[in-house]
Amino acid sequence: MSTSGEADTINSVIADPAPVIPSPLNGDITLLRGLRYTTDDGDTWHDHAIVRELTGADEEYLSSIEGKTDLMYIEYMSALLQRAVLSIGEIDVRKHPSVLDKLILADRDLLFLAIVRSTYGSVRRIRVTCEACGTKNDVEIDLFEDFPIRQPKFDVRQPLEIETSKGLIKLRLPNGEDNIEASKKSKDNTAALNTYMLARCAVWDNGDTPPDPIEWARTLSMGDRKQLIRSLLDVEIGPKMGEVDTHCAECDASLPIALDWVSLLLG
Repeated sequence: MSTSGEADTINSVIADPAPVIPSPLNGDITLLRGLRYTTDDGDTWHDHAIVRELTGADEEYLSSIEGKTDLMYIEYMSALLQRAVLSIGEIDVRKHPSVLDKLILADRDLLFLAIVRSTYGSVRRIRVTCEACGTKNDVEIDLFEDFPIRQPKFDVRQPLEIETSKGLIKLRLPNGEDNIEASKKSKDNTAALNTYMLARCAVWDNGDTPPDPIEWARTLSMGDRKQLIRSLLDVEIGPKMGEVDTHCAECDASLPIALDWVSLLLG
């Protein structure tokens, strides 16, 4: 599996283990994939994370970067995670925040949900105005029942194997770093985004890596590219973020609430 860059990053910080800071507001969570590092005894995975609640100081910091030019949503998410994730296994994230971008997106979502729970408890109360009658409703969202965790049906620490017209192609699941770099280079061009994502996520056996992975991704047929991208998009694991449906306390009209992670935390 072509994750030597990730392994090197993790290896460089293992020598500086993270302290365990007991607190009733800390949240413990087991990640779906975690982070890998390599020792003489083989690969070791870190999948136990600790997060803390967000405070007023964090709120002020996040507010200060919201107006930053060209700030992408995933970069905002990284900044937020860097504030509240204390450790992943033996890694002190406060000293080595860049390791968060090595996590697959489902693990980042799990951390985010754990931060929301640590900040608000098991229930999040959100005020929503009914479009039918104008009544302001205080809606309670159960941060456990309303966000079921979808478990993988395959080993997420191994690449996907997709049979194409060019033979078998292996892809690892994208991480935060992949999304950030591909989004910056593609400049809102979906086809270019697919090219960079395939080039970054392709896994090669020893000696088979093409001289230019980006050019390799460009030479794939449109049919194969669509099949490969669809294989990545079809992986639905981690917390299910969707629409919470309730009813107005005054007129009983349907009151659907569409949430993303940021609105769940700050809304």
